[in-house]
Amino acid sequence: MIGSNKKRRGSSGNESSIIDDRKNILTEKSDFFMREAYKTLRTNVNFSLADAEGCKVLLMTSSFQGEGKSITALNLAISLVEDGNRVLLVDCDLRRPKLGRLVQIARQNGLSDLLINPELLKETVCAYREGLDIILAGRIPPNPSELLGSQAMANLILSMRKKYDYIILDTPPVNMVTDSAVLAGRSDGVLFVVRANQSERGAVIHAVEQLDYVKAKVLGFILNGVSTEGASYGKYRYKRYGHYGYGRYKAYGYGYESAQPSSAGDVRTEENGASRVQTRTAETE
Repeated sequence: MIGSNKKRRGSSGNESSIIDDRKNILTEKSDFFMREAYKTLRTNVNFSLADAEGCKVLLMTSSFQGEGKSITALNLAISLVEDGNRVLLVDCDLRRPKLGRLVQIARQNGLSDLLINPELLKETVCAYREGLDIILAGRIPPNPSELLGSQAMANLILSMRKKYDYIILDTPPVNMVTDSAVLAGRSDGVLFVVRANQSERGAVIHAVEQLDYVKAKVLGFILNGVSTEGASYGKYRYKRYGHYGYGRYKAYGYGYESAQPSSAGDVRTEENGASRVQTRTAETE
C-alpha cells in the first residue's frame, strides 16, 4: 500500500498531474509512511524473485491511465538503488510517454529510436542519479506493439541484464492497448498498480485476465494513492471501495469503450497472481 500526502489532480499526462507526481518522487525528505511503503514493496519484490538468478526484469502496469504506475515505477527504482542495486528504468509507453516529463529530462533519442538503431545506446541511456539510469520513450512510432515485440527489444533486454541488477519496464495500461501483454513474457514478473478510490474492480479483473492469458507472472498488486495525512501506527480499520462499474474512457492513442458493468464487492488476493486483487483502503482510527 503506497501512501501519498499530496493530492493529485487531473488524469495521466496532464501537466497538473505531472507536477503533483513530481512532489511525490521519493527523497530523503519524503513522508515517513511513503518511504516505509516503498521499502516494504522492495522487500516483497526481493522475496517474490528470490529464486531468480542475476538481473530481474519487472513490468509495471495498470488497468487504465492515471492510476500512478509511472511514479510508482520511478519510486520503486529509487528504493532499489538505495538498497545498493544498479537499476535501469525504461519508458515503454511509446504512445503517451510520461517519464521524461516526470523526471524533467529531454532527450532526442529514446527506446523507439534505439530499437531501430542499436548503435544509439550510449546516446539514449540517461544517468538520472548514481545507480539509476533511464531510457525514455523517444519518438512516437506508428507501430509500438510491433517494436516492443521485436527481436531488437528482446536483444536489448538481454544485453541490459548483464549491466544491471534490476530492469523496470514502465508499460501502457493493459486495458487500453496490447503493449504490456506483448512485453509480459520477457519479464520475470508483473507489478500491477491499483489506485485508491479510482481503479475499477471489473477493469482490474479484466486486465489481469489478459495477463493471465499470455501466462504472465503477476507478482502482486500495489495499492497507490492512499492518503497519509494524520496516519500513525496503531489499529487500522478497513473500508471497502464503493460501487464501481465500467465507463467510457478517452482514447489512449486509439478509441476504447469498455464493456459490461461490474458488480460491487470485495475481491480477495490469490497467491498465484490470478485475476483477483484486494481492493481495500486503510484509515487510521
